[in-house]
Amino acid sequence: MESRMDQYELMEQIGRGAFGAAILVHHKAERKKYVLKKIRLARQTERCRRSAHQEMSLIARVQHPYIVEFKEAWVEKGCYVCIVTGYCEGGDMAELMKKSNGVYFPEEKLCKWFTQLLLAVEYLHSNYVLHRDLKCSNIFLTKDDVRLGDFGLAKTLKADDLTSSVVGTPNYMCPELLADIPYGFKSDIWSLGCCIYEMAAFRPAFKAFDMAGLISKVNRSSIGPLPSCYSPSLKALIKGMLRKNPEYRPSASEILKHPYLQPYVEQYRPAINAASITPEKPLNSREGRRSMAESQNSNSSNERDNFYVSDKSNRPVGPSNGNKVVETDSVSVDEEDIVDHMQQQQPVENENVQSVSAAKTDSHGILKPSQSDQRQR
Repeated sequence: MESRMDQYELMEQIGRGAFGAAILVHHKAERKKYVLKKIRLARQTERCRRSAHQEMSLIARVQHPYIVEFKEAWVEKGCYVCIVTGYCEGGDMAELMKKSNGVYFPEEKLCKWFTQLLLAVEYLHSNYVLHRDLKCSNIFLTKDDVRLGDFGLAKTLKADDLTSSVVGTPNYMCPELLADIPYGFKSDIWSLGCCIYEMAAFRPAFKAFDMAGLISKVNRSSIGPLPSCYSPSLKALIKGMLRKNPEYRPSASEILKHPYLQPYVEQYRPAINAASITPEKPLNSREGRRSMAESQNSNSSNERDNFYVSDKSNRPVGPSNGNKVVETDSVSVDEEDIVDHMQQQQPVENENVQSVSAAKTDSHGILKPSQSDQRQR
């Protein structure tokens, strides 16, 4: 019996993770390039095998212009889950930043990407999907646009449910996840805020030698200033996404309503709404949808007023291609604690990772590093 693999010519391996590889392939009949993700099932735990099947099932139901295109998926000889997706010829955002040689992205381009990613996240959240691993290496580029990819850690939530599994990449983890507190859709907003900050500043929003240092920085909101070439309006949007209290973070839909982004929203919002994800178990409760909407719009009036205030310095954005990386503002973090990018670190997938889940909050709701982390310091 002919295998589906026979339809593809293997070209080169373009990525490798903890559980498998990403291979550039050429569809023989279509004469078109795709990416084949092979996830090993052999010698994996039951949880990892379940996660692989979950990714295969979920990505098959996702259709949106700014999410990596799904082609097909199957289980190969009981040994591998094979997922074929569209090929993004521009690589990923982490690679692009490294190739930029210290030249910041023009604000117009950054706002375009920001809007497209918000539209993708809005689509996922409106269909009860939490991505859980938003990071620059999971943002892919085509010739003109960006695509959100890698749904290996994604989870379907119903209405305003919360989840508690400790998964993701530490640099992009929200405060509630680091504190081992149940988290919801606003965790993706924090992670996306970290991504946009990094795309603007060419450095992570939060980085440290160890988990204890990272938790401390998140507690103190110790992020350096964004480059002076970017407008106050863009900086305020990013800052709003990195609020420690998830109730005060805006939803993707709320950010897309901000006056500053309207020109980009009008240009890049799909003319025809993409088809909704078909849930495995139909959700026909209107109360569920209403409660999720209420939870995502639960910002206090003061926080919401601050978010929607239009900056007086709103101005048309001009190209800034020639802006080299120059720090003109004083840095608000301790330089001694900062180390090189932690992006090479593999995503955490263990629900019982001691260095993360041992982090708790004190009586004031402040994250505290575990005793083991304190000793390591």
